[in-house]
Amino acid sequence: MNANLALRRIFATLAIGASMLVTAQAQTLSFTLHEHLIIGDDEEAPFENLFYYPEIIRTDSRGNIYVKDARSTAVRVFDANGRYVTTVGKRGEGPGELREVFGMHVDGDDRLIVADRMSRRLTIFTDMGKSFATKSLAEDGRTIQPRPILSLDNSFVLMYVTLFPNPEGGPSIKDDRVLHTHDMDFNRLETFAQLGDIYDLDDPFLNAFSTSPSGMKVATNGTDTIVLAPTVYSGYIYRYTRSNDMWVMEKLKGGPVPKRSFMPVSKKDIDTNEDVKRGAVTLSRSTETYRARILSRSDGVAILSTGEILHFPVRTPLKQDFEPQAELFNQNGDLVGYGQLQFDNPELNGNARVMESISIKWIDAADRLYLVRRNSKGFFVLSVANLEISSE
Repeated sequence: MNANLALRRIFATLAIGASMLVTAQAQTLSFTLHEHLIIGDDEEAPFENLFYYPEIIRTDSRGNIYVKDARSTAVRVFDANGRYVTTVGKRGEGPGELREVFGMHVDGDDRLIVADRMSRRLTIFTDMGKSFATKSLAEDGRTIQPRPILSLDNSFVLMYVTLFPNPEGGPSIKDDRVLHTHDMDFNRLETFAQLGDIYDLDDPFLNAFSTSPSGMKVATNGTDTIVLAPTVYSGYIYRYTRSNDMWVMEKLKGGPVPKRSFMPVSKKDIDTNEDVKRGAVTLSRSTETYRARILSRSDGVAILSTGEILHFPVRTPLKQDFEPQAELFNQNGDLVGYGQLQFDNPELNGNARVMESISIKWIDAADRLYLVRRNSKGFFVLSVANLEISSE
């Protein structure tokens, strides 16, 4: 059988059968997004159907879509066809009200779990907000700030770094473990995954960026596997697998990356150079401000129903358009292939502003991807897409 034909058959639908492909070397592949639902594309639509920026997206067992927008404390719910259903929560400090949402999840029982930093509590809504319960976010007097919350088998995994008061004053002391499992009542069970395994903490910028809300992308298979992808991407993602009551880490090597994943820049560089500004990050800490232009970043990671891993890196070279990519790893953690991420719509592929804005937010049980991008007029929309993978 012709090798290219075999690949096309294997990848005719969303990565089905990719783990059966035995290769000595990763293939160059095409990753094509086929959008079948877009929410927020009609600027004349009611307010509930428009977004400033959809920060967090989840789905429930009935296909309903839950969206936390950047400029709202509430969570909007849409049905599987994109029709607005209801809004859960409202701004306030009372029971069932929200002040600053920084984590949101829908579990296997279709409970909506919202982490509120200002109120220092989790609010757990049932039946789309008709009833709720609360749980403190404090542990030993410290407030935890999970970003994000994901389901495991009869438990949850939360990603956060705990800060301890410095007895000598000055900057807080941070606990460098980032993954924490909790039982169904959100009592902490265990803590694992060292920041130093994922980021070079000897570098001042990476040290500061590693604990920022956008420092890492995370995904689970819902049972025994967690994948972390550092946003400043140097060519590796990290898989944690539960084995013999322990979490075992594997460092998975991806495709080609730039020689430098970031470059330090000054405030003047950001203010005067548009090429630098487009991919620049500024972090202010108690002792110093760090600025860098990220040249290689991760924009999302997902574990497929087959156990394979999809990773979405972006090359952000100076004086060129951003280059959205995708990488496919098999169940053994080997890189099967990598290549350009594109839409089946040539107009979108030809719009640099659209392609630069793609961010993968969620994958559901049917392997549908939920992503955020700009539309042709520059507004952010929520897109639901199937992914076709084929050989070039």
